[in-house]
Amino acid sequence: MKLKCSGTQPCMRCDNQRKICNFPPEERMISVPESYLRQLEEGCSINHHSRRSGPIQEPSVREHISESHLESSALNPSATGDAIDQSRPTGSSPQHTAGNDTTQIGPDAGNGSIFRHNPLADNDYTFAKAPDGRYFYMGPSSSWSFCRRVLALIGKHVPESSYLPDPWHLDGVAFKLHWTSLRSDEVPDTTNLPPLDYALFLFNTVKFYFGHLFYIIDEPSYLQHLQELYRDPTTKATSSRLWYAQYLLILAFGKAFVVQSSSQEGPSGSQYASRAMALLPDLSGIYCEPLDSIRALALAALYFQSIDMRVAAFQHIGQALRVCIVQGIHRHMPEDVVGAQHSRLCNHVFWVVYMTDREFSALMGGPMSIRDEDITTELPCHHDHSLEALNMTLHIRLSRLMANILTTVYGVGRDFEGSLIKNTQSILRQLAELSKEVTALLNTHFQGSINRASRMALRLILSYHHCVVLTTRPLVMCALHMHIERPDTQKSHSIPLTPAVASLIQSCVDSAQTVLRVLRVIGDEDLLEAFLPFQLEDAFSSAFLLHVIRVVAPSLLHNSWCEDIQCILDKMISKGSSVAPLRKLELTQLEQLLTPLTPIYDPLMVPQQTDDLEGRAGGLATASEEPGWDFFDADMSVGISPTQLLDLAAQLDVDCRG
Repeated sequence: MKLKCSGTQPCMRCDNQRKICNFPPEERMISVPESYLRQLEEGCSINHHSRRSGPIQEPSVREHISESHLESSALNPSATGDAIDQSRPTGSSPQHTAGNDTTQIGPDAGNGSIFRHNPLADNDYTFAKAPDGRYFYMGPSSSWSFCRRVLALIGKHVPESSYLPDPWHLDGVAFKLHWTSLRSDEVPDTTNLPPLDYALFLFNTVKFYFGHLFYIIDEPSYLQHLQELYRDPTTKATSSRLWYAQYLLILAFGKAFVVQSSSQEGPSGSQYASRAMALLPDLSGIYCEPLDSIRALALAALYFQSIDMRVAAFQHIGQALRVCIVQGIHRHMPEDVVGAQHSRLCNHVFWVVYMTDREFSALMGGPMSIRDEDITTELPCHHDHSLEALNMTLHIRLSRLMANILTTVYGVGRDFEGSLIKNTQSILRQLAELSKEVTALLNTHFQGSINRASRMALRLILSYHHCVVLTTRPLVMCALHMHIERPDTQKSHSIPLTPAVASLIQSCVDSAQTVLRVLRVIGDEDLLEAFLPFQLEDAFSSAFLLHVIRVVAPSLLHNSWCEDIQCILDKMISKGSSVAPLRKLELTQLEQLLTPLTPIYDPLMVPQQTDDLEGRAGGLATASEEPGWDFFDADMSVGISPTQLLDLAAQLDVDCRG
């Protein structure tokens, strides 16, 4: 029959007839042992070492390309001009057969096939046994878990004489907060409170450091309660226990920011945090004062994360989000029904909890607690077009993108088998769109080097680059597996990377080095955050990944990033961070373990990049330049331009010919 294809899958004709729409395979598929496939891959790798790679040619975007061809063209080394062993059997696209250790192989089953799956999502190291005998879930997106996975992988392939045991640094090792809960009929402790003027100073210090997170506090109401507390401390603390808990947590944060020292007793001000936790009611009693309950739980979660009590942080922010859902403040609250002030307060409280929950979910590697489709409350910029509202809206969009990364790039199940490159491509396009808005905000409101270095602008830039690092981290892990599992005779050389994969890892390198360079500059100006967890997480996750990339693709690295991370961590330690020493020890151990596996620099093993991809970190100062405020006077938008991100995504769509 002469029928025009509808171009959909399934096609219109099969859909109308309720039939399965499948095209018969053009070639017969065969199954072979996976060990045989590895031998072929090693032979292909050896062939690659014997000749020079050519430069990348600028691809043209093709439309209506199938998913299987997208993956094979993006990852197949033969598509870049690499010779393939002629003895290799041919067939259809590779597909791993679960449970029988065999692999169906086809013309695109080169060493690039390892990049089809995210090795961080449900593998043989999903549950690991710690030295104390407990089992821990290795969350796929968690930097803490990523460290454990890499150290475990390396430990299997280095001599016992060179292996150092994983320090683990379990939850609460840096500092564990203790408290004894007060009964509802007990009077809260109001002794040893600071004078009112100093309490106001600490309040404004917290406001400065929190940035957009401070939206959770209703400043006029808080200051009114503060005046009442200092007129009659016992009465106020007894009648407003949840607000008093907020006040104590503000004191704890403020003291940690101002004093910047730590001891065996914990960070400065930790005694206030213990008293605050003692005031929080059990789960059955947190709904009587919902907004104050949410605020206290969110502040407690942030404090726990700051002292590396990650589980407690995740539980408390999750409970805060649950209260938001029970109270319905994730939905739009009409001003004509609840009043303009209450609607605005609930809106701000929800979005701060939402962003914090997304951040902590990524740090723990857990799933999202609420779907974006279920949220109807308006973004802050809907009615308010101030700089603060626009900034908060962009942070919300970054949080949404973070959730998308966790559910796609780190997704599990059959729907995500072989989809790593496709999902990475999708995130790159979303990053490109968001990059336009972030750059527009920076160019409009942050003209000049001094404004570019404001906390508001820096947090946006760092959050954006953290999304790039998180998106591309699974590809780096794939490359590490590929490098380590080769014979020892090949470990002295870099692994052969296709242009598409090399470009993706290069984008990871650029963002990671940008993060470290930015933090180094503000550290030299004594503006590093030594207590809040965000900058330490950005620095550690970036540096850890760069150490791994130095093993799998050393030619992609540039600038003095090793010196940058040392300066950053040393500065945080000198400012009293109790967590930075642990992260520094983990990086030192990683570097020692990777030394025997680090290849000789071999520029022939990595495809040359096109000019438009070389300048993605153009805003970075060179290693010889002295850090300073002028660093931010360069084109410090977000490092990678939207056009370059889209070009990179398009490169995955086409046949990359070397």
